Amino acid sequence: MRKQLNSLYYQQAQRSVTTFTEQDKAQYLAELADRQVFEEKILQEQSALYKSQNQKKVIFTVAAISILFILIVSLIFYWQTGRYQQVQQAEQAFLAFQQTRSQETKEQRNDHYIINLQNRLRKDPNNGEIWFELGQAYSLNNDFESALIAFNNSTTVLGKKPAILGAMATADYYQHKQRLSSQAQEWINEALKIDPNESASLLLLASEAFLHNDFQSAILHWKNVLENDNPAINRREIIQSIQLAEQMAKGKTK
Repeated sequence: MRKQLNSLYYQQAQRSVTTFTEQDKAQYLAELADRQVFEEKILQEQSALYKSQNQKKVIFTVAAISILFILIVSLIFYWQTGRYQQVQQAEQAFLAFQQTRSQETKEQRNDHYIINLQNRLRKDPNNGEIWFELGQAYSLNNDFESALIAFNNSTTVLGKKPAILGAMATADYYQHKQRLSSQAQEWINEALKIDPNESASLLLLASEAFLHNDFQSAILHWKNVLENDNPAINRREIIQSIQLAEQMAKGKTK
């Protein structure tokens, strides 16, 4: 359409130069011809661009339809083979598991942890670190007899490390209703001889001293624990224990 209008305009312009001099007429027609060539060139470029854009749109549309077709066919195959239902069942089972675990008590979660450690030990019975973890898990469940067995197995593999000896003394202490037995004292002495800053042994001595109203000794042991860089220590709780011991000591002197 644009090309036809340009041609019509050119013809009208040619007819309008009848009143021009020959020199002006020749110059005008030359400029008119150049303009017509220029506009036709622009039209050709616009036409090529339009065709290119249309081709890209067609390619994109075909690609989108192809991808959609593949997805639909895959989904139908997935449905027919029963895998879709299997995935749904697995997702539902996982959600149910998460809900159950969120409703469990600390003791129940620790029971699951113990079972997990036991299963790992069946595959690797000579792993001293897992035996130590199992002993700690038993201690959290107040099963101190089982904890001592696990700690002993840990020493068999790893040797008498201070942390294990301190954990054994603590388990023995609470197994005997917060009474420091000669065996527990022996383990504490052995642990502190190797590592004077062993946390479990110092905490146990602090608890024993506090229980027998020896508040100054308890404070000293707790402060020694705070000087350690053990990240497992509940520093806030220890500071509160020191403050309580200081108050008790003041009350005792009045």
